[in-house]
Amino acid sequence: MAQPHRPPHSKSGSLAYHRAGPRFSLIFLGLALLALAGALAYGPALQEVRAGLFGDYQGGSPPEELSLVVAARDTEYCGYHTPCGPGLRTDTIFYVRLRGSEATVVAIPRDLRYSGETPAGYFEGKINAVYERGGGADALRLAVEDLLGVPVQHYLILTFEAVMKLVNAVDGVDVVLPYPMKYTDRAAGLYIDFPAGPVHLDGKDAVKYMRFRRWEGSDLGRLDRIKEVIGLALQKAQSPRYWPRLPGVAHALWDSLETSLPASEALRLLPSLRSLSLRSATLPTLEEGNYLILDQAAMPSFTAGLLGHASDAEAMARLVQAEALGLKSLLLDQSGTGLGERYRQGFIEMGIPPPDVQVGEVGGSSMVLVRSGVSVVGRESPAFLLAKDYADLLHLPLQTRIRLEPRGYDVIIVLGPA
Repeated sequence: MAQPHRPPHSKSGSLAYHRAGPRFSLIFLGLALLALAGALAYGPALQEVRAGLFGDYQGGSPPEELSLVVAARDTEYCGYHTPCGPGLRTDTIFYVRLRGSEATVVAIPRDLRYSGETPAGYFEGKINAVYERGGGADALRLAVEDLLGVPVQHYLILTFEAVMKLVNAVDGVDVVLPYPMKYTDRAAGLYIDFPAGPVHLDGKDAVKYMRFRRWEGSDLGRLDRIKEVIGLALQKAQSPRYWPRLPGVAHALWDSLETSLPASEALRLLPSLRSLSLRSATLPTLEEGNYLILDQAAMPSFTAGLLGHASDAEAMARLVQAEALGLKSLLLDQSGTGLGERYRQGFIEMGIPPPDVQVGEVGGSSMVLVRSGVSVVGRESPAFLLAKDYADLLHLPLQTRIRLEPRGYDVIIVLGPA
Protein backbone atom coordinates (compact mmCIF):
# COMPACT_ATOMS: atom_id res chain seq x y z
CA MET A 1 0.00 0.00 0.00
CA ALA A 2 1.34 3.44 -0.88
CA GLN A 3 2.57 5.56 1.98
CA PRO A 4 0.86 8.91 2.70
CA HIS A 5 2.18 11.66 0.46
CA ARG A 6 4.90 13.87 1.85
CA PRO A 7 5.20 17.34 0.45
CA PRO A 8 6.64 16.61 -2.97
CA HIS A 9 10.38 16.97 -3.22
CA SER A 10 11.81 16.56 -6.68
CA LYS A 11 15.16 14.90 -7.27
CA SER A 12 17.05 16.63 -10.04
CA GLY A 13 16.90 15.17 -13.48
CA SER A 14 18.94 17.91 -15.13
CA LEU A 15 21.45 16.98 -17.77
CA ALA A 16 25.20 16.98 -17.36
CA TYR A 17 28.01 16.47 -19.83
CA HIS A 18 31.22 14.79 -18.71
CA ARG A 19 34.42 13.36 -19.84
CA ALA A 20 34.99 10.13 -17.98
CA GLY A 21 34.86 10.92 -14.26
CA PRO A 22 34.97 8.95 -11.02
CA ARG A 23 31.26 8.63 -10.41
CA PHE A 24 30.94 6.63 -13.63
CA SER A 25 33.75 4.20 -12.84
CA LEU A 26 31.21 1.40 -12.51
CA ILE A 27 30.21 2.01 -16.12
CA PHE A 28 33.83 1.82 -17.24
CA LEU A 29 34.41 -1.23 -15.08
CA GLY A 30 31.49 -3.02 -16.66
CA LEU A 31 32.21 -2.04 -20.24
CA ALA A 32 35.95 -2.64 -19.91
CA LEU A 33 35.48 -6.09 -18.39
CA LEU A 34 32.91 -6.93 -21.03
CA ALA A 35 35.14 -5.82 -23.90
CA LEU A 36 38.22 -7.45 -22.42
CA ALA A 37 36.47 -10.78 -21.89
CA GLY A 38 35.13 -10.67 -25.42
CA ALA A 39 38.56 -9.91 -26.81
CA LEU A 40 40.31 -12.59 -24.80
CA ALA A 41 37.73 -15.16 -25.82
CA TYR A 42 39.22 -15.02 -29.32
CA GLY A 43 42.68 -16.00 -28.04
CA PRO A 44 45.75 -13.75 -27.71
CA ALA A 45 47.54 -15.51 -30.57
CA LEU A 46 45.28 -13.74 -33.06
CA GLN A 47 46.79 -10.61 -34.53
CA GLU A 48 43.53 -8.66 -34.46
CA VAL A 49 43.08 -9.33 -30.75
CA ARG A 50 46.62 -8.18 -29.99
CA ALA A 51 45.84 -5.03 -31.94
CA GLY A 52 42.58 -4.59 -30.09
CA LEU A 53 44.14 -4.94 -26.66
CA PHE A 54 47.48 -3.30 -27.27
CA GLY A 55 47.10 -0.98 -30.25
CA ASP A 56 44.56 0.41 -32.67
CA TYR A 57 41.89 -2.21 -33.11
CA GLN A 58 40.99 -2.81 -36.75
CA GLY A 59 38.44 -5.60 -36.38
CA GLY A 60 35.27 -3.66 -37.05
CA SER A 61 33.55 -0.45 -36.05
CA PRO A 62 31.48 -0.16 -32.86
CA PRO A 63 27.73 -0.72 -33.14
CA GLU A 64 25.81 2.37 -34.26
CA GLU A 65 23.72 2.23 -31.09
CA LEU A 66 23.75 -0.14 -28.16
CA SER A 67 21.67 0.09 -24.98
CA LEU A 68 21.97 -1.91 -21.81
CA VAL A 69 21.27 -1.86 -18.10
CA VAL A 70 24.44 -2.10 -16.00
CA ALA A 71 23.94 -3.18 -12.39
CA ALA A 72 26.11 -4.35 -9.51
CA ARG A 73 24.98 -7.04 -7.08
CA ASP A 74 25.53 -6.56 -3.36
CA THR A 75 27.18 -9.14 -1.07
CA GLU A 76 24.95 -11.51 0.87
CA TYR A 77 25.85 -12.89 4.28
CA CYS A 78 24.55 -16.22 5.59
CA GLY A 79 25.39 -15.22 9.13
CA TYR A 80 27.99 -13.56 11.30
CA HIS A 81 31.35 -13.53 9.49
CA THR A 82 29.95 -15.69 6.72
CA PRO A 83 29.63 -14.11 3.27
CA CYS A 84 27.64 -16.40 0.97
CA GLY A 85 28.69 -14.66 -2.22
CA PRO A 86 26.94 -12.18 -4.50
CA GLY A 87 23.56 -11.09 -3.19
CA LEU A 88 20.34 -10.92 -5.14
CA ARG A 89 19.72 -7.18 -4.82
CA THR A 90 21.13 -4.72 -7.33
CA ASP A 91 21.98 -1.63 -5.31
CA THR A 92 23.64 0.18 -8.22
CA ILE A 93 21.65 0.49 -11.46
CA PHE A 94 22.39 2.48 -14.61
CA TYR A 95 20.81 2.68 -18.03
CA VAL A 96 23.56 3.13 -20.64
CA ARG A 97 23.17 3.97 -24.31
CA LEU A 98 26.26 3.98 -26.52
CA ARG A 99 26.40 5.87 -29.80
CA GLY A 100 29.92 5.80 -31.17
CA SER A 101 32.16 7.27 -28.48
CA GLU A 102 29.28 9.00 -26.64
CA ALA A 103 27.60 7.31 -23.69
CA THR A 104 24.28 8.49 -22.33
CA VAL A 105 23.88 7.38 -18.72
CA VAL A 106 20.79 7.48 -16.51
CA ALA A 107 21.31 6.68 -12.83
CA ILE A 108 18.29 4.86 -11.37
CA PRO A 109 17.91 5.16 -7.58
CA ARG A 110 17.72 1.81 -5.81
CA ASP A 111 14.76 2.97 -3.65
CA LEU A 112 12.59 3.77 -6.67
CA ARG A 113 9.20 2.11 -6.40
CA TYR A 114 8.35 -0.04 -9.40
CA SER A 115 5.17 -1.96 -10.17
CA GLY A 116 4.54 -4.02 -13.27
CA GLU A 117 4.55 -7.45 -14.85
CA THR A 118 7.81 -9.41 -14.76
CA PRO A 119 8.73 -12.90 -16.01
CA ALA A 120 8.00 -14.16 -12.47
CA GLY A 121 4.62 -12.41 -12.21
CA TYR A 122 3.39 -9.06 -10.95
CA PHE A 123 5.98 -7.11 -8.97
CA GLU A 124 5.54 -4.21 -6.60
CA GLY A 125 8.38 -2.86 -4.48
CA LYS A 126 11.79 -1.20 -4.74
CA ILE A 127 13.50 -1.64 -8.08
CA ASN A 128 16.64 -3.06 -6.46
CA ALA A 129 14.59 -6.19 -5.64
CA VAL A 130 13.39 -6.82 -9.21
CA TYR A 131 16.43 -9.01 -9.96
CA GLU A 132 15.64 -11.20 -6.94
CA ARG A 133 11.84 -11.38 -7.10
CA GLY A 134 11.03 -10.59 -10.71
CA GLY A 135 12.99 -13.24 -12.56
CA GLY A 136 16.64 -12.21 -12.76
CA ALA A 137 18.61 -9.93 -15.06
CA ASP A 138 16.10 -9.89 -17.90
CA ALA A 139 13.38 -8.83 -15.48
CA LEU A 140 15.53 -5.85 -14.48
CA ARG A 141 16.13 -5.02 -18.15
CA LEU A 142 12.39 -5.05 -18.84
CA ALA A 143 11.64 -2.94 -15.75
CA VAL A 144 14.12 -0.25 -16.81
CA GLU A 145 12.68 -0.35 -20.32
CA ASP A 146 9.20 0.15 -18.89
CA LEU A 147 10.29 3.00 -16.62
CA LEU A 148 12.11 4.98 -19.30
CA GLY A 149 9.81 4.13 -22.21
CA VAL A 150 12.82 3.38 -24.44
CA PRO A 151 14.27 0.08 -25.70
CA VAL A 152 16.91 -1.64 -23.55
CA GLN A 153 18.68 -4.30 -25.62
CA HIS A 154 20.98 -6.02 -23.12
CA TYR A 155 21.92 -6.41 -19.48
CA LEU A 156 25.28 -6.59 -17.69
CA ILE A 157 25.34 -7.67 -14.04
CA LEU A 158 28.64 -7.26 -12.18
CA THR A 159 30.25 -8.64 -9.04
CA PHE A 160 33.67 -7.98 -7.51
CA GLU A 161 34.56 -11.60 -8.28
CA ALA A 162 35.28 -10.61 -11.89
CA VAL A 163 37.82 -8.01 -10.78
CA MET A 164 39.44 -10.44 -8.33
CA LYS A 165 40.03 -12.98 -11.10
CA LEU A 166 41.51 -10.40 -13.43
CA VAL A 167 43.90 -9.02 -10.79
CA ASN A 168 45.10 -12.49 -9.81
CA ALA A 169 45.68 -13.35 -13.48
CA VAL A 170 48.29 -10.58 -13.73
CA ASP A 171 49.93 -11.38 -10.36
CA GLY A 172 48.34 -8.44 -8.56
CA VAL A 173 48.63 -4.65 -8.89
CA ASP A 174 50.67 -1.99 -7.09
CA VAL A 175 49.13 1.15 -5.60
CA VAL A 176 50.40 4.00 -3.43
CA LEU A 177 48.31 5.02 -0.41
CA PRO A 178 48.52 8.60 0.88
CA TYR A 179 47.34 7.46 4.34
CA PRO A 180 46.98 4.16 6.18
CA MET A 181 43.80 2.33 5.20
CA LYS A 182 42.12 0.65 8.18
CA TYR A 183 38.60 -0.64 8.60
CA THR A 184 36.98 -3.59 10.39
CA ASP A 185 33.50 -5.03 9.90
CA ARG A 186 33.44 -8.16 12.04
CA ALA A 187 29.90 -9.11 11.06
CA ALA A 188 30.87 -9.08 7.38
CA GLY A 189 34.31 -10.61 7.98
CA LEU A 190 35.97 -7.60 6.37
CA TYR A 191 39.39 -6.59 7.70
CA ILE A 192 41.34 -3.83 5.94
CA ASP A 193 44.76 -2.86 7.26
CA PHE A 194 47.10 -1.37 4.63
CA PRO A 195 50.00 0.99 5.52
CA ALA A 196 50.62 4.29 3.83
CA GLY A 197 52.95 4.18 0.85
CA PRO A 198 53.46 1.50 -1.83
CA VAL A 199 51.24 -1.57 -1.39
CA HIS A 200 51.02 -4.72 -3.55
CA LEU A 201 47.46 -6.05 -3.84
CA ASP A 202 46.40 -9.54 -4.88
CA GLY A 203 42.84 -10.08 -6.07
CA LYS A 204 41.33 -10.37 -2.58
CA ASP A 205 43.17 -7.31 -1.29
CA ALA A 206 42.24 -5.35 -4.41
CA VAL A 207 38.56 -5.94 -3.62
CA LYS A 208 39.13 -4.65 -0.07
CA TYR A 209 40.87 -1.58 -1.51
CA MET A 210 37.95 -0.91 -3.83
CA ARG A 211 35.31 -1.38 -1.13
CA PHE A 212 36.93 1.07 1.33
CA ARG A 213 35.01 4.36 1.56
CA ARG A 214 35.98 5.98 4.87
CA TRP A 215 38.27 8.69 3.50
CA GLU A 216 35.79 10.57 1.35
CA GLY A 217 32.55 9.79 3.18
CA SER A 218 30.86 8.85 -0.09
CA ASP A 219 30.95 6.41 -2.98
CA LEU A 220 32.96 8.71 -5.26
CA GLY A 221 36.39 7.72 -3.95
CA ARG A 222 35.42 4.07 -3.90
CA LEU A 223 34.38 4.20 -7.55
CA ASP A 224 37.59 6.01 -8.45
CA ARG A 225 39.58 3.15 -6.88
CA ILE A 226 37.58 0.66 -8.93
CA LYS A 227 38.70 2.50 -12.05
CA GLU A 228 42.31 2.58 -10.82
CA VAL A 229 42.48 -1.16 -10.16
CA ILE A 230 40.94 -2.18 -13.48
CA GLY A 231 43.25 0.24 -15.30
CA LEU A 232 46.36 -1.15 -13.62
CA ALA A 233 45.31 -4.73 -14.37
CA LEU A 234 44.72 -3.91 -18.03
CA GLN A 235 48.14 -2.26 -18.27
CA LYS A 236 49.84 -5.38 -16.91
CA ALA A 237 47.86 -7.56 -19.32
CA GLN A 238 49.81 -5.89 -22.13
CA SER A 239 52.98 -7.74 -21.10
CA PRO A 240 53.69 -10.82 -23.26
CA ARG A 241 54.50 -12.81 -20.10
CA TYR A 242 50.77 -12.95 -19.31
CA TRP A 243 49.53 -13.83 -22.80
CA PRO A 244 49.64 -17.62 -22.23
CA ARG A 245 47.21 -17.17 -19.32
CA LEU A 246 44.72 -15.02 -21.15
CA PRO A 247 42.57 -17.68 -22.84
CA GLY A 248 41.89 -19.35 -19.47
CA VAL A 249 41.30 -15.97 -17.83
CA ALA A 250 38.84 -15.07 -20.57
CA HIS A 251 36.71 -18.09 -19.81
CA ALA A 252 36.71 -17.39 -16.07
CA LEU A 253 36.12 -13.67 -16.59
CA TRP A 254 33.26 -14.23 -18.99
CA ASP A 255 31.67 -16.64 -16.51
CA SER A 256 31.87 -13.92 -13.85
CA LEU A 257 29.80 -11.54 -15.98
CA GLU A 258 26.09 -12.08 -16.30
CA THR A 259 25.26 -10.56 -19.66
CA SER A 260 23.12 -11.02 -22.74
CA LEU A 261 25.63 -9.19 -24.94
CA PRO A 262 27.43 -11.50 -27.40
CA ALA A 263 31.23 -11.62 -27.24
CA SER A 264 31.46 -10.35 -30.82
CA GLU A 265 29.62 -7.14 -29.88
CA ALA A 266 31.68 -6.75 -26.71
CA LEU A 267 34.86 -6.88 -28.80
CA ARG A 268 33.59 -4.08 -31.01
CA LEU A 269 33.31 -1.77 -27.98
CA LEU A 270 37.09 -1.57 -27.56
CA PRO A 271 37.74 1.50 -29.79
CA SER A 272 34.99 3.52 -28.11
CA LEU A 273 36.31 2.99 -24.59
CA ARG A 274 39.49 4.95 -25.31
CA SER A 275 37.73 8.30 -25.82
CA LEU A 276 34.34 7.81 -24.23
CA SER A 277 32.44 10.99 -23.36
CA LEU A 278 29.46 10.91 -21.03
CA ARG A 279 26.08 12.63 -21.06
CA SER A 280 24.35 11.92 -17.79
CA ALA A 281 21.44 12.56 -15.46
CA THR A 282 19.63 10.98 -12.55
CA LEU A 283 16.08 9.79 -13.13
CA PRO A 284 13.69 12.50 -11.82
CA THR A 285 11.90 11.25 -8.71
CA LEU A 286 9.77 12.39 -5.78
CA GLU A 287 9.84 11.22 -2.18
CA GLU A 288 6.88 9.19 -0.91
CA GLY A 289 7.28 7.51 2.47
CA ASN A 290 10.17 5.05 2.36
CA TYR A 291 10.16 5.05 -1.44
CA LEU A 292 11.07 7.29 -4.32
CA ILE A 293 8.48 7.50 -7.07
CA LEU A 294 8.91 8.53 -10.69
CA ASP A 295 8.21 12.23 -11.30
CA GLN A 296 5.76 11.71 -14.14
CA ALA A 297 5.43 15.44 -14.77
CA ALA A 298 9.15 15.75 -15.48
CA MET A 299 9.48 12.60 -17.59
CA PRO A 300 8.38 13.94 -21.03
CA SER A 301 10.98 16.73 -21.04
CA PHE A 302 13.57 14.44 -19.40
CA THR A 303 13.32 11.72 -22.04
CA ALA A 304 13.13 14.25 -24.86
CA GLY A 305 16.16 16.20 -23.65
CA LEU A 306 18.44 13.36 -22.57
CA LEU A 307 17.37 10.39 -24.67
CA GLY A 308 16.01 12.18 -27.73
CA HIS A 309 12.68 10.38 -27.53
CA ALA A 310 9.81 12.78 -28.15
CA SER A 311 6.54 12.81 -30.00
CA ASP A 312 6.82 13.02 -33.76
CA ALA A 313 7.06 16.42 -35.42
CA GLU A 314 3.40 16.54 -36.50
CA ALA A 315 2.18 15.74 -33.01
CA MET A 316 4.41 18.40 -31.45
CA ALA A 317 3.21 20.92 -33.99
CA ARG A 318 -0.43 20.17 -33.12
CA LEU A 319 0.28 20.63 -29.42
CA VAL A 320 2.01 23.96 -30.05
CA GLN A 321 -0.74 25.21 -32.42
CA ALA A 322 -3.72 24.08 -30.32
CA GLU A 323 -4.27 27.53 -28.83
CA ALA A 324 -4.22 29.18 -32.27
CA LEU A 325 -6.93 26.74 -33.39
CA GLY A 326 -9.16 27.82 -30.52
CA LEU A 327 -8.81 24.52 -28.65
CA LYS A 328 -8.88 24.73 -24.86
CA SER A 329 -7.25 22.16 -22.60
CA LEU A 330 -7.38 21.68 -18.84
CA LEU A 331 -5.15 19.94 -16.33
CA LEU A 332 -7.60 18.72 -13.68
CA ASP A 333 -5.42 18.02 -10.65
CA GLN A 334 -7.01 15.34 -8.45
CA SER A 335 -3.65 14.09 -7.15
CA GLY A 336 -3.62 15.88 -3.83
CA THR A 337 0.10 16.54 -4.32
CA GLY A 338 0.22 19.47 -6.75
CA LEU A 339 0.85 17.42 -9.90
CA GLY A 340 -1.03 19.94 -12.04
CA GLU A 341 1.46 22.75 -11.55
CA ARG A 342 4.42 20.41 -12.12
CA TYR A 343 2.89 19.14 -15.38
CA ARG A 344 2.21 22.72 -16.42
CA GLN A 345 5.86 23.62 -15.83
CA GLY A 346 6.90 20.56 -17.84
CA PHE A 347 4.86 21.74 -20.83
CA ILE A 348 6.49 25.17 -20.62
CA GLU A 349 9.98 23.60 -20.60
CA MET A 350 9.09 21.64 -23.74
CA GLY A 351 7.90 24.79 -25.52
CA ILE A 352 4.23 23.71 -25.49
CA PRO A 353 1.54 26.23 -24.46
CA PRO A 354 0.43 24.95 -21.04
CA PRO A 355 -3.20 24.00 -20.35
CA ASP A 356 -5.20 25.69 -17.62
CA VAL A 357 -4.92 24.11 -14.18
CA GLN A 358 -7.77 23.42 -11.76
CA VAL A 359 -7.64 21.49 -8.50
CA GLY A 360 -10.37 18.92 -8.04
CA GLU A 361 -11.41 16.44 -5.37
CA VAL A 362 -8.66 13.93 -4.66
CA GLY A 363 -9.23 10.51 -6.23
CA GLY A 364 -9.87 8.74 -9.51
CA SER A 365 -7.47 7.61 -12.22
CA SER A 366 -5.22 9.55 -14.52
CA MET A 367 -6.48 9.78 -18.11
CA VAL A 368 -7.11 12.10 -21.03
CA LEU A 369 -10.77 12.91 -21.79
CA VAL A 370 -12.31 14.19 -25.01
CA ARG A 371 -15.96 14.65 -25.91
CA SER A 372 -17.46 11.72 -27.82
CA GLY A 373 -18.69 12.40 -31.33
CA VAL A 374 -15.76 14.64 -32.26
CA SER A 375 -14.26 11.94 -34.45
CA VAL A 376 -15.69 9.55 -37.01
CA VAL A 377 -13.99 6.89 -39.09
CA GLY A 378 -11.78 8.54 -41.68
CA ARG A 379 -12.15 12.03 -40.21
CA GLU A 380 -10.53 12.85 -36.88
CA SER A 381 -11.28 16.33 -35.52
CA PRO A 382 -8.53 18.64 -34.25
CA ALA A 383 -9.81 18.11 -30.68
CA PHE A 384 -9.55 14.32 -30.97
CA LEU A 385 -6.06 14.53 -32.49
CA LEU A 386 -5.00 16.87 -29.68
CA ALA A 387 -6.35 14.45 -27.08
CA LYS A 388 -4.45 11.56 -28.72
CA ASP A 389 -1.25 13.61 -28.73
CA TYR A 390 -1.60 14.39 -25.02
CA ALA A 391 -2.30 10.73 -24.26
CA ASP A 392 0.77 9.58 -26.22
CA LEU A 393 3.02 12.24 -24.70
CA LEU A 394 1.98 11.52 -21.11
CA HIS A 395 1.47 7.75 -21.50
CA LEU A 396 -2.15 8.01 -20.30
CA PRO A 397 -5.29 6.22 -21.51
CA LEU A 398 -7.65 8.15 -23.79
CA GLN A 399 -11.39 8.06 -23.08
CA THR A 400 -14.40 9.79 -24.56
CA ARG A 401 -17.28 11.37 -22.65
CA ILE A 402 -20.67 12.58 -23.85
CA ARG A 403 -20.12 15.70 -21.76
CA LEU A 404 -16.95 17.08 -20.24
CA GLU A 405 -16.89 18.61 -16.77
CA PRO A 406 -15.88 21.33 -16.14
CA ARG A 407 -17.44 22.71 -19.30
CA GLY A 408 -15.74 24.98 -21.78
CA TYR A 409 -12.81 22.66 -22.56
CA ASP A 410 -12.12 20.48 -25.58
CA VAL A 411 -9.65 18.20 -23.78
CA ILE A 412 -9.27 17.48 -20.07
CA ILE A 413 -6.17 15.80 -18.64
CA VAL A 414 -7.14 14.20 -15.33
CA LEU A 415 -4.26 13.66 -12.88
CA GLY A 416 -5.18 11.18 -10.16
CA PRO A 417 -3.16 10.18 -7.08
CA ALA A 418 0.19 8.54 -7.89
